[in-house]
Amino acid sequence: MKIITLEKDVLVYQFEPENGGFLGLNIFVIINELECTIIDTGFRRHFLQVQKDLEEKGIVITNVILTHFHPDHIGGLPRVKEATIFGSIFAQYTLKKYVEDYQNYLPNITVVDKKKIEFGRHKFLLEINSGHSKDGLLITLNDKYVFVGDDIICDNKGAPSIPYCSEKNPEANINSIKKIIAKLGNTIILPTHGLPMEGEDRIMKDLISRLTYLHYISEFRNASYEDFFKETNVSFLGRDWHVLNQIEEVE
Repeated sequence: MKIITLEKDVLVYQFEPENGGFLGLNIFVIINELECTIIDTGFRRHFLQVQKDLEEKGIVITNVILTHFHPDHIGGLPRVKEATIFGSIFAQYTLKKYVEDYQNYLPNITVVDKKKIEFGRHKFLLEINSGHSKDGLLITLNDKYVFVGDDIICDNKGAPSIPYCSEKNPEANINSIKKIIAKLGNTIILPTHGLPMEGEDRIMKDLISRLTYLHYISEFRNASYEDFFKETNVSFLGRDWHVLNQIEEVE
């Protein structure tokens, strides 16, 4: 585990890839005196390390905000039952797919459209952003940091991973990225998987590549990744996910 200090009270707990994979994972901690708000909780094994470090520092977790409710984002929730949990109104939709006792993972406070939270000096804006997952949230902190969940996925060196349309809906992913673009300026983009992203030009270059892919698969649903690469010369890590993006959901 590595701790990246963005500011003295805004931390990224970063974990390296496991089991031969290429994606790491981040848990974000925003501190107000001896309390903190967590954004995403990783798997249980990740969260236990973060929780131990915070306990040693005398910091209590009072709020948890979930970018979405996939298993690699909610594993720590059973460890913070006293905290207030913020999440999308669509949390149950996703949880039912992955968790048998999903009622134990539901948020205490749901976001229907937008919600503002004040936490000491920190100001959060939570907005529904149904892209990678129907229950996605876009989280802006102090008009400076934008937490994007898995709408942008990179490795721990910043190399881009192919967009993953977990709802098999590239059009929704396109709209979610457009919403992120509207937040650009003097902001730092924080994906749950990957390095913090700074510099509007660099971020736009990354997002344009993602939009190129998403528009392509939206138009050519049966095209292979090789077809896409030959047409665009745009390359991603995790190209095996392309097949998953092609599979139509069965009702």
